[in-house]
Formats: sequence, structure tokens, C-alpha cells
Amino acid sequence: MGEKRFTADYCKWAKKQGYRVYERLAKEILVAAQNGIPVLPNSQSTKIVVQEAVRVVHQIEISRDTILTQMQQLAKSLPEYSVVRDMPCIGDTLAPRVIAEIGDVRRFRNKHSLIAYAGIDAPPYQSGSFFATERHISKRGNSYLRKTGYEIMQCLIQHQPDDDPVYSFIQKKRSEGKSAKEAMIAGLNKFLRIYYGRVTELYNQIDIELTI
Repeated sequence: MGEKRFTADYCKWAKKQGYRVYERLAKEILVAAQNGIPVLPNSQSTKIVVQEAVRVVHQIEISRDTILTQMQQLAKSLPEYSVVRDMPCIGDTLAPRVIAEIGDVRRFRNKHSLIAYAGIDAPPYQSGSFFATERHISKRGNSYLRKTGYEIMQCLIQHQPDDDPVYSFIQKKRSEGKSAKEAMIAGLNKFLRIYYGRVTELYNQIDIELTI
């Protein structure tokens, strides 16, 4: 594929996804791809290096699976696990991750505090030439929680669950002209509000039962 065609395809894809279009970036990606595939010599030493690399990757996968299993066991011992697990597109892998990144939801004063912790709230107003229409998410919070949240949003968009308020909200924002990224951020915002409400309600019910 030539530079002109690749640049055109990249710009078309970026525009569709709601990203900023940079022809310069497309050219840089093409050059990196063309120069990034090394030709290794066919020698015994090369074979040993490749085999060792494969062994290390396998070992990392084993360690990852062990850690995920432990995370699942710990998460299942928490009262909110079943509530979170019942939310659309949150399986055995995403449930422990989102619970781990949020922690005890009762430490947040309200749902707005949780959203701010995730870093998807708008930054404080500034003086000078700063206008409210130019505000973006603050990204001041937990980047790992944002990443996990984005994965949940991608899963919702892919599976399109019926009657799910978060997916419906994403679609509503897209119909209003929002870009894919903006709609996902709005969806994650709503997801965290629902998460906070359901888990907080659960713990409130537990506290009531303990006092009876």
C-alpha cells in the first residue's frame, strides 16, 4: 500500500472514530511499519533467542492467570461482587478489576466524587482566554479505572445489550452528534453513577440488617 492510499484510509478511519485527523501522523505510522519488521538471520543463536522469548511470554501468561484467579477469589468474597457481576458486559475478568480500582465505594462522599476519582469530570474553570466550551475531562484521577471503564464501554458497544441504560445513553449521545470518544466518556460517567448508586444501596441495606 502506498503512502497516499494509506494516508487517505487512516484519515477516513480517524474521522469515523471521532479522532483528530493528522496526515503527518499517518505518514509517521507508515514509515514506522515499513521499518519495524526486522529480518532475523537463520542461525542457531537466533533460534535460541526466539525460544527464550516465547518461554518468557508463556511464563508471564501463567503469572497473569494466577493473579487474575486470586483477584477473582478476593472479589467474590465482597458483598458487591454479585451486584457488579450482574451488570451487562462485566464478566469474571472485568468485575474484579473495576472493584479493585474503585475500592470501598463508601469512601466517596457522593457519585460526583467517584467520577472525579476516575478523572472524567471537567477540570476547574480558569481565567484568561479559557472558555467553558473548551473544557475536556480532567484526567486527574485513576488512569487504570478509566482504562477499565473504557473496556467496559467498548464491550457494551460491541454486544449492544437490550434495555441497558448505559448503552442507551451512549447511543443517545451519538444521535446528538457527539463523537464516539465523547459518547464513551458520557457512557462511563453514567456507568459510574449507576455503580455508585447500586453498591451504596447494597451496603446501606446491609447496615440496616445488622442493626435489626
